[in-house]
Amino acid sequence: MLWLDAFLRIGAIMLLSMSAILSVRDRLTWRPAIYIVLVAISVSAMLIASAPEALMPPLAVLWPALIVESASVVFIWWFGLALFRDGFELKWPHWVILAVTVGLRLPQNITQLSDVISYPPILAILCEVVVLGMMVHLAVAIIREGRDDLVTTRRDSRAYFIGALLASVIISSMTSQGAAQGWFPISIEEARIIKSFSVFPLALWFNLWLSQLNLENLSFETEAEIEAVETPIDPRDTQLLTELRSAMEVEKIYREAGLTIRELAEHLNTPEHRLRSLINQGLGYRNFSAFLNSYRIEAVKDQLSDPDKLRIPILTLAMDVGYNSLAPFNRAFRAIEGMTPTAYRQQRLQNETAAP
Repeated sequence: MLWLDAFLRIGAIMLLSMSAILSVRDRLTWRPAIYIVLVAISVSAMLIASAPEALMPPLAVLWPALIVESASVVFIWWFGLALFRDGFELKWPHWVILAVTVGLRLPQNITQLSDVISYPPILAILCEVVVLGMMVHLAVAIIREGRDDLVTTRRDSRAYFIGALLASVIISSMTSQGAAQGWFPISIEEARIIKSFSVFPLALWFNLWLSQLNLENLSFETEAEIEAVETPIDPRDTQLLTELRSAMEVEKIYREAGLTIRELAEHLNTPEHRLRSLINQGLGYRNFSAFLNSYRIEAVKDQLSDPDKLRIPILTLAMDVGYNSLAPFNRAFRAIEGMTPTAYRQQRLQNETAAP
């Protein structure tokens, strides 16, 4: 069994290393690339730290591997969010979960190397709950935001990504815990082989996906989008584009709270996939929310610039254009204008006052 473990473990490490190199080969400025590197390093560290005694590295390698491996699930979580959520940025909750996860998993990893020290079962259960929670959150986020996604290749890959990733992470985590805590009737050595086997096919698939290169695979963009070349509108969609602009600019349908692309397609009496293609490939938007926000924020900017509407609360203005609460409106406004609505209003009114 040792030869099988060595083959799977070393092979997976080599594939992960290649994935990290390929992910940044032609796109060093692509934000999610750093998460691929973190995943590759941390999962490789996990394979090194969980190696059987015959393959165990020296302590100078083992201890750093134990530390880095403790964060592997968090890095996988970050990567999934960055890959499928446009504009993803790390915020303090992500760092808190990283600290909590490492705080739970690092002592657990250390105790697995000792026959004397045992890890409290309650903490082992808590650790698995944290891991499962991150994976469930990732799956829900990917599925929920898929309805808003206009990039066809990214929408189609969501189910495969969720299935493969969750299976690998849960199998790897649960088998090692189950063997250590006596939850499953398997030995530690068998659990290690299962862990290697759960990583190897996923690393192989991901490496083959990346090695095709291309940036379209990495960022779900077409070559035209990457080179920032405007895609001409298909002549067959000219009438649909006219109707879409009429609905947005004349009827102002974007003011409807909770408007979905399906509802807009029904309003225009056109297939949803055709409307998705037009907004994505013809107008250049990667998700439906960004398309709506472009109209909603522009409408609010006019209101914020009007001195006669100075006393109208910003929340009222936001709800008038289709937002259900202030938080998503503030995020969308800041993403487009680089400042808060309040600061924008003050700036515009100051400019009006200073004008001769």
